[in-house]
Amino acid sequence: MNIFFMGTPEFSIPTLDLLNKIYNVIGVFTQPPRPSGRGMKEIKSSIQQYSEKNKLNFYTPNNLKNDKTLRLLKNLNPDLIVVVAYGILIPEMILQIPSYGCINGHASLLPKWRGAAPIQRAIEAGDKKTGCTSMLMEKSLDTGPMLHKKEILIKMEDDVIDILKSLSLLTAECLDETIQQLISGNSKQTIQNNLEASYARKLTKEEGLINWNNNSLDIYNKMRAYKIFPGTYFHYKNDKINIVDGFPLDKIHNENPGTILTTSDNIQIACSKDTVFQINSLKKSGKKSVSAKEFLNGNNLIVGDVID
Repeated sequence: MNIFFMGTPEFSIPTLDLLNKIYNVIGVFTQPPRPSGRGMKEIKSSIQQYSEKNKLNFYTPNNLKNDKTLRLLKNLNPDLIVVVAYGILIPEMILQIPSYGCINGHASLLPKWRGAAPIQRAIEAGDKKTGCTSMLMEKSLDTGPMLHKKEILIKMEDDVIDILKSLSLLTAECLDETIQQLISGNSKQTIQNNLEASYARKLTKEEGLINWNNNSLDIYNKMRAYKIFPGTYFHYKNDKINIVDGFPLDKIHNENPGTILTTSDNIQIACSKDTVFQINSLKKSGKKSVSAKEFLNGNNLIVGDVID
């Protein structure tokens, strides 16, 4: 089977690697290099780097709606287009090119968590399980008929890094099984129930600011979900302080949310509903991560103060 692949981040690599070993990958689309870091140096996507290393034909179009892109895909005549975290909505005219259509590997159990940040939103919401879904793509975002699903549990200690790694491998397996079903003629389509759908909107920097009026479990879930971006943080005496690691406690207190309760080997902050969040490690902007005890040696956090 001749497959054309579309993907961009590291998450997409296990799928492309598996497809490259089993099928005939005739080409790859990935997003163009982007300026990054303090020097704003242009960085190639993980998929571009993989394609270069493995001598795959790759392209980095800025626009999928132009005649040049359409002509390229029509000339290559793929049997199937596989998409994993490409980051660009695929125009309908491209979806109609392959004889088997276009399939997408989405990192959620659809119809739950359609959209840009399904893994982060699942962890943030405290979901006990997640997974991946292969679907036949249509012009609307993540709404197409479902073809195959695989799921995993989200453990209490799992953060976004753990789940990203697990789901990147699981998505590759899911898509390979989906392709085998398509080839054998055993593929079944299940229409998504829009009434059960939820939307995983893109993360913003502002969401990382902790609201101590939430209970400590909600804050813990946010910390796990935002580990890569945007992080979780609070302000104290004009400093922005990022929480690197912490844990929720069920602990009765009579203080206002945001009140510093203890500053010993760890830092405990009052939250709502008789809960406390214990900070084990943290960092100031531009500084390295340190334990709470090390942080307190150089920073005077006062018990009874209220942080925001």
